[in-house]
Amino acid sequence: MGLITSTFRMMYLTAYKMTLETKIQWIATAKLELVASSDEILALGNDLDPENPAVKQLEARRDKLTQLEKRLDLQMQEYQTRLKMVDAELQSSQGAVDSAIQRSFSYNFQG
Repeated sequence: MGLITSTFRMMYLTAYKMTLETKIQWIATAKLELVASSDEILALGNDLDPENPAVKQLEARRDKLTQLEKRLDLQMQEYQTRLKMVDAELQSSQGAVDSAIQRSFSYNFQG
């Protein structure tokens, strides 16, 4: 790959890396909110009689939040895997840029 192509590739990969990091941060924030909501539901259920139908509704909502948290975990793992791949490709592209610069600007004077 040429210097310009490698440079553009690095710019694209850097932008994609930033996008993935942002998505991972959003998921982490959403998970924190889910845990807080689940804790609130659990606290509400503790104050009620176990035979109360509202307790069953709260348990169902808590189960849905748990399922959502699991889906978020899977999505985060996918993004983290992609991030590792992008990091590896960025290193490769940096090597290509360094090599192209070395070839372009090395002078071989033989006398």
